[in-house]
This record gives sequence, structure tokens and C-alpha cells, in this order.
Amino acid sequence: MEVGGSLAVANVQRMASSLKEVPNRYIRPELEVDRVVNDEHVSIPVIDMSKLVDGYGGDELAKLHSACRDWGFFQVINHGIAEEVIMKMKIDVQEFFDQPLEEKMKCAQLPNSLEGYGQAFVLSEEQKLDWGDMLFILAKPINGRNMKFWPKVPSSFRATVDQYSTELEKLTISLLKFMAMNLGLDPEKLLPLFEEGAQAIRMNYYPPCKLASKVTGLSPHSDATGLTLLTQVNQVQGLQIKRDGEWVPVDPIPGAFIVNVGDIIEIMSNGEYKSVEHRAVVNPKKARLSIATFHSPNFNATIGPLPDLFIEDRKKQAVPKYKSISHQEYMKLGVKTKLDGKIPNVQQLASSSNDVVPVRYIRPELELDRVSNDEYSGRIPVIDIGKLVDGDEESAKLLHSACRDWGFFQVINHGVAEEVILNMKDDVQEFFRQPLQLKMECAQLPNDLEGYGQAFVVSEEQKLDWGDMLFILTRPIEGRKMRFWPKVPSSFRATLDKYSSELEKLSVILLSSMARNLGLDPDELLSSFKEGSQSIRMNYYPPCKQASKVTGLSPHSDAGGLTLLTQVNQVQGLQIKKDGKWVPVDPIPGAFIVNIGDIIEIMSNGEYKSIEHRAVVNPEKERLSIAAFHNTNFNAMIGPLPAIISKDQKQAPNYKTVSAIDYIKLVVSCKLDGKGLVDQMKIQREAAPQNKST
Repeated sequence: MEVGGSLAVANVQRMASSLKEVPNRYIRPELEVDRVVNDEHVSIPVIDMSKLVDGYGGDELAKLHSACRDWGFFQVINHGIAEEVIMKMKIDVQEFFDQPLEEKMKCAQLPNSLEGYGQAFVLSEEQKLDWGDMLFILAKPINGRNMKFWPKVPSSFRATVDQYSTELEKLTISLLKFMAMNLGLDPEKLLPLFEEGAQAIRMNYYPPCKLASKVTGLSPHSDATGLTLLTQVNQVQGLQIKRDGEWVPVDPIPGAFIVNVGDIIEIMSNGEYKSVEHRAVVNPKKARLSIATFHSPNFNATIGPLPDLFIEDRKKQAVPKYKSISHQEYMKLGVKTKLDGKIPNVQQLASSSNDVVPVRYIRPELELDRVSNDEYSGRIPVIDIGKLVDGDEESAKLLHSACRDWGFFQVINHGVAEEVILNMKDDVQEFFRQPLQLKMECAQLPNDLEGYGQAFVVSEEQKLDWGDMLFILTRPIEGRKMRFWPKVPSSFRATLDKYSSELEKLSVILLSSMARNLGLDPDELLSSFKEGSQSIRMNYYPPCKQASKVTGLSPHSDAGGLTLLTQVNQVQGLQIKKDGKWVPVDPIPGAFIVNIGDIIEIMSNGEYKSIEHRAVVNPEKERLSIAAFHNTNFNAMIGPLPAIISKDQKQAPNYKTVSAIDYIKLVVSCKLDGKGLVDQMKIQREAAPQNKST
């Protein structure tokens, strides 16, 4: 199971075009017992928006109230959105799905992100699959858009979606205003929660299927958001809603929007309005396309019954039926794939008066580990960057030996100003000292590793690490998500920006020297890292009275290219594995600890080694560290560098070559699992047969 995103599955549109038999993973036996209403007189309500807006819609207002309360679904006509805006959207969506698969895959989902072209919520190899593909993009807030997932073909697509998004946002606000009035509320008690809120658009393609009665286009669910507006691209029926235990087909009115109440509105209305289960079925002969636009509150909103529903002078003395939680907590709760919402904050856990460590943190295997206290202890190689830059041959040889034999080394005289490092340490220390509520403003969201929280928690049985983190993508700059960058301390963002820039320069110096040591022109390696990604993980490991039984960070090798680590305080905790023993690393004040990542091991064809390492915790002192990961750009190929193979005709590639995107997917599937990633990338060769005398 991947963290947040979906496991890779076959593209349904392509499969449907050539398939003779439907794979078993798509067959749903339960559909045979489902009851579907075939009464043409049963239909969802229709609301005339123009009557509501004109102020003469007393009856229409009552119809809207009834629709939200009794159905949870309705269609809106005369909604004020120009036909041209809707038609352009339909045409561009149709044209996108008509493109060759290779063109659509330019917008493919990445691991840990639901955005992009693909499928959603595929969590296991056994899971039944939906008969459909999707393009899912975040449209608002505008500064949250990731344009990588916005198609360039057709050329009008981006402008079309932008206009469509704006018009639907206006319609949503109008609907919410009238819903608030029907609940007896001042609209200003509801609308501010949706100001600068989130809007996501999911474009669905359901291919025809000869066994349509045995597959599902979209599994039964209720929408976790506030309000959903759906338009049919073509007039092929497929939406069904559940009412009184039966499935009711919805016949879309041409030009209308189908609107449904989401879980958030049900909660905010204290159950007065209903979020209803629905699904999509497929047609045996025709493709069905639809566009669903999801509107949610802003990230500062509290998700819970609106307080004004319980004021004393209301006729109904109601009590809250739902909890009130932050939007971030709600999003974690809403995505069952993301289990870290159930994981306690370790810093807070450690500060409690309870001395008993929860069993999920206890690691029995630690009792068997051998920790070196001999000649290895603390003595990883030390490289003087000043000498290296000046062309000192001994320093170059020492670097080569460190990369080949250790995979770890410390660098001194590295040229990064002490002030830059100290500012970074101070701001990280101050961030982790903030109250939990303030840190949670940077909390991870479902389907995203960025932010404050934990990483790679994928099951309820999994052993947990004794630590919290703040993980931020710092480069490329246009990929930054500023909502995860703390505002407290006030200097944090500028400090991190400067630190990021300086460490990028240092990583280029190191990569250039490594390339020369491998007999390469530096550009043969640096080209893969040009405009590459850099992420920074700030770690907080609280003290633990049972320190010998817990792990701060599980054993793993780094999947990236090069990692530069600095200790915020001088508490020892990093250990590397050498000759079957764990070797503690004693950090030199002011130095960076550098380690080779899996990508460099692969690109060097195994000449340089990516080493397994872990973090242990201290029984009395907290430990803080800052790890900066430097990776290739997304256009790079991850495999042995051709120049290394060509310079030695006898040398064969020891590792596969894959695209950077495929490599990232492999990274997420391996998670923090020792050297599992490198093992999967290795080319397995059969041993040469031995000659036998007869």
C-alpha cells in the first residue's frame, strides 16, 4: 500500500479498447443482489436558481430545503452560467480523454498525490477496482494549483478550466447562502468558512463494458467535502443515488448541474441536511464522461455543527450530534488510507507524566543488535572541502575511499557561513518549542508527505518511530507549498530559503568531485541533478526513559542522491551499519554529515555505496537534526551512467534503468525498508555454470 496515493493499476480506457474478458478484479458479485428503482416517476428534485436569486422564490426556497433534507441531491436549472463556458469545458475534457495514452500520462499522478491522471484510493493488490480513469486537479485556491497536472493539450484547456472553476465557485456561494437561510442562519455564519476555500475538479472517463452489470464505474460513497456540482459531458446515464435501500438512477437534464450535499454540510447543519451515498455505473456500449467539482471550506475552518444552531432563542433546543475538529484533522479522518491521523504526536506523548511507552514503539529486535564500541566508533572519514576545491589529490582520494568503503563522511571547511547554519538551527529549535496547536497549522494533509507529522505509517500493526518531523520540499522553487512553511518564528521562511540555497551549492561541489573520482566529466553526472529536487526534513526525537527499546528512525538507506545532515544540538543519535554492526557517529561541531543515497549507488554502478543507517534516542536529552536530500530532476533516467559502462567494456550494468517518475513510485512502495529499494533495482544474474571433470 502506498502512502496517500494509489497503487499503479492498468489504464481502463486502453484496456477496454482491446479487452476480450474483464479481469476478475473488476467483477463485483454484490451487484447481483442490488435493487435498482426503474420507476420513471421517481426523480430527484429540480431547483430553478433564477427564482431564488430574483427573491420571488418562496416556494423554490422550500423546495431547496426539502431537497437538501430529504434527498441530499437535486438538479439546478437557470443557474446563470453561460452555455458557452460549460460547452468549452465539456469539449476540452472530451478532447483530453481522446488523446493517446502517452499524452495523457504527461499529467500522471505521482506517489503521495491524488492529483493528476490515473485512479484514486487503490490501496492493495486484492482490492476490487473501478471501471474508470480520472483527471483530478486542485483548482482553488489559485496559489495551491500544481500546473504539472494541468494538461497542455488541448491548448485551451487551462484557460477553460480557470473560467469554469470561477463560475462554479460563484454558483456554490449562492447555493450555500440559500441553504443557510433555510437553516434559519445569517448567511455570514456559513459563507466565511468557504471564503478562499478549496475547490477540486475530477474529470471522469467510464469506458463501455460488455459486462456492465458486473462492474462499477465508481464505488458507493458519500462525498467528504461541502458541496459537489456535477455536469455530464455526454448524456449517458450512470449516476445512481441510494434512497430507502434502493439505487435510484439520475437522469441528467441537459444544461443542468446535479448538486449533492457533502459530509461537511451534513455535519455543519447538525444532520438537518443529508450527505447521501451514491455510485457510478457503466454502459455496455457507450463511454460516459462527467465533471465533478468539489467545494470545501478553507483550511482555517472548524468542521462541526454551526454554533448558531444552538442559541437559546431558537425554537428547537437541539444538541450537537457531531464532533467539532479542525479542517486538517477532518481531512485525515476522511481519508482512511492515511493512518497517521491515528498516530499521537511523539513530542507531546514524551512530555506526559506517563512513563510507560506504548507497545507500538517497543522494538524487541533491538536487544539483538550489535553496536560497535571499538575502533570504528565515531570515526567516519572527514573531508576538508577547502582542500578539495583547491585540487588537493589526497583529499580527492579520501573522498573516493569514503564514498566507496563507508558511504558516509563528514565535511569541514565547507564554505557555508556559520551564521546561515546557526540561524537554521535556532529557527528549527524554536519551531519545535511551539505549542502543538501552532505546529499543527503546518500539519500534513492526506496524500501528502509534506508538513508536520510522521512519515510512512501504513498499517495499524506497524511499529512506530519515536520522533516527529517537519518535511518540506524546497526546490525547485516553483514546487514549494508555502502552507507547510511555518510562519513562526517569523524568520523561518527566509532562513530556510538561504540554507536551502547554500546546501545546493555544496552538493554540486561534492557531486562534481565524485564524478571526477569516477573518471567522468562532471557534467555527465550534474546534468541529472540540474534543476533537481531538494527536500529538507527537520527531526525532533524526544528523550525516552526506555531509549534502548525504541527507535527514533527505522533502519533504511536514503533513496535520493546525496544527503547533508546537520545536528541542531550535539546529542549523538545517528548510527550507520558497517560489517554487520551499528557504528555511532560523533558529529563534529560545524560540520555536515554527508551520505551517499541509492541514486548515486545506482548511477555509479555500485562503485559508491548507499549505507543503511538509523537514529536512536537518548534517555534524558532531546535530539534535533536537519537532513537535506538532493535528488535528480524529473527528466533524469535512474540507472548506471552510460559513461561508466562504456569506459570499461568488461563492466556490465548491475542495476536497471528506469525513469525518475517510475523510480519515485518504487521508492514509495519500499518505504523505510532497509536496502529494499536498491535490491529491487539490482539486475539478478544467474551464476555462470562451472566446468565439471568427467
